[in-house]
Amino acid sequence: MANIAQTVNVLQAMVLTDGDRLLKTPTFHVFEMNKGHHDAMLLPLHIKDATAFREVADREIRTLSASASVKNGVLLVSATNLDTEAGVRLHVDVRGADWRLETSRILTAPNVASHNTFEDPGAVSPQPFDDVGRSDGTLVVDVPAHSFRTVSARLG
Repeated sequence: MANIAQTVNVLQAMVLTDGDRLLKTPTFHVFEMNKGHHDAMLLPLHIKDATAFREVADREIRTLSASASVKNGVLLVSATNLDTEAGVRLHVDVRGADWRLETSRILTAPNVASHNTFEDPGAVSPQPFDDVGRSDGTLVVDVPAHSFRTVSARLG
């Protein structure tokens, strides 16, 4: 579940306005890309890969976060990679069901400091990213450094 207290013209805004102009922020795009999880059934996900963690100041932190749900026969997997340097490969074991890819999108930018401005409102916006693989029925999703991905697949 995700909540946002304020949505317009604040520090972590979903949209910014300037007079009659409006721009969508990366936060807006993450919420929009996750909307398929609304009213869906949560599926358990277990992250076991050591590359999903990084040592920072003598502490190990998780750099990969992922969620999976199913609604109306559609599986939605969303994943965030906070690692600024290394990508990670996510293997999703879809037990008991065949699947076919419907959509795959990524939210990222060439630089972690990139952001949307009124001069460049699309600097950070979702793009198709169709490098989803299959290995023995397992959904294989690459999550590049500093990115957010969603993959939806029709089950059945």
